Amino acid sequence: MLRIFFAWCQSPHRMLVVILLAIFPLGVLAEDGKTPFEVFSDLMQLGQASLSEGDPKQGEAYFSQALRLAPGSLRAQLSLAEAFARQKQVRRAEAYLRHLLLDPARRANSAAYLAAIRILQDRYPVTGAGSFAILPSTNVANASSSPYFDTLLGRFTIENGGNAVSGIGVEVSGQGSYRFALDDGLSLELGGAVSHTWYDAPELRLWQGRVTVDIRRLTPVGESRVGLHYDRTFYPDIARSSPDRTATGVHGSWSWVLDARNRIAVYGLTEFRDYLNRPSFTGPFGKVGLNWSRRIGDSGTLTLGASVERLRPRLDYHRYWGGDLRAGYEQNLTRTLRGGLSMRASFRQYDTDFAAVNFSRKDVVYRPGLSLSDSRIKVMGGTPKLSCEYQIQNSNIALYTMSSVNCRIGWSYRF
Repeated sequence: MLRIFFAWCQSPHRMLVVILLAIFPLGVLAEDGKTPFEVFSDLMQLGQASLSEGDPKQGEAYFSQALRLAPGSLRAQLSLAEAFARQKQVRRAEAYLRHLLLDPARRANSAAYLAAIRILQDRYPVTGAGSFAILPSTNVANASSSPYFDTLLGRFTIENGGNAVSGIGVEVSGQGSYRFALDDGLSLELGGAVSHTWYDAPELRLWQGRVTVDIRRLTPVGESRVGLHYDRTFYPDIARSSPDRTATGVHGSWSWVLDARNRIAVYGLTEFRDYLNRPSFTGPFGKVGLNWSRRIGDSGTLTLGASVERLRPRLDYHRYWGGDLRAGYEQNLTRTLRGGLSMRASFRQYDTDFAAVNFSRKDVVYRPGLSLSDSRIKVMGGTPKLSCEYQIQNSNIALYTMSSVNCRIGWSYRF
C-alpha cells in the first residue's frame, strides 16, 4: 500500500492535496463548507476569469491568495507572472520568474520557468524604464577643501578652495531594450539609455547616453551577460576644453547561486575613453570586480564587494591603479520601512610624479552611507528611496582633497 501511495503522490497536484490535508485534517472545512483544496481551485478559476475579462489586477489578487494556500503550486506561480505581465509590468514578471528559477528548492520546475520567460520575451520584446532623482549635495562642484597648493614653484591659490557650495541637482533618465529569444534561457538584447543631470551652475549640467549589444544566458544556477557598449558624455554649456568623452568597449558579468542564502558574482569591462577636447586624458580603462551577498533572517541582506581598476591616459601622471572595498547591510525595520547601512573605501596610486611636485599622487576615499525607503509611499507604482553618503577624500595633492555629503532621493518605474 505504501508503494501505491508514494506512486500516487508523484503528481504535483496530488502531493498538494496531501500537504493541504496534513495542514487541514479531514473534517476541518472552510467557513463555506469547502476544503482548502477546493478553495484553492476556486481562487485559480476566479483569477483566470479575471484575466479573461481584462482585469489582471484582480487576477493578481486571486493568484496571490492561492499561492498563500499552496506556495509550491507551479500553476499559481505562472499565473501570477502572467497577471504581472498583463498589467504592463513585464520586468516585474520576469524578475519574479528569475527569482523562482534561481531558488534551489524549486529546481525541479526550472524548465517551466525558463519556457515562461521565453514566452514573455517573445510576446513583449520591448521593455523600458524611467527614473527621476533629486541630488542634494554640500559640495556640488567638488571644490577642494584646501585654499592653497604648494609646489616646487611656490604656493598657488586654488580656485574656490575651502569654499564648498551646496546645491541641488535633478536627474532624469530613460532606458529601453529589444530582446530576441534565441532559446530557453538564451537571448540577444539591444539596449539604449539616456540621462540628463541639471544643476543651477551651467558648467555642471550634462547629458549621458549608452548603447549596448548583449548575449544573455540564464540557468537554474546563475546568469551571465557578455556584450559591447558605446557611451557618450556631453557638457552642453562648457564652450571650450569641456570634459566631453566617448567610451567604446566590452563588458561581462557572471553570477552563481551557491545555496538558498548565498550568491556570488564577478564582472569586468575594458574600454577606450576618448576625451574629445582634452586629448591628454584619452586612453584605455579596465576594471574587474567580485560581489558576494547573503540573506540574513527573513528580510536582511549582507553584501561584500571588491574591485581593481587601471587607467592609462596619454598624460603619464594621470595614470593609476585603483582598488575598492564595499560592505552593506539592508533589512526591514518595520512592516513597510526598509533601511540600510553601507561603507566603501577606495584607493588610487598614480604612476609618476605629479606636475610641479616631486612625488606621485595618492588618493584614499571613504564613503559611509545609509538608505531608507517606505513601501507605503508610491509614485506610479514605484517606491522612492533616500540614500546619503558622507564622502571624505584624502590626497597628498591639495587639489584633490575634499569632503561632502551627497544624497539621492530617487524613484524608478519599469515597464
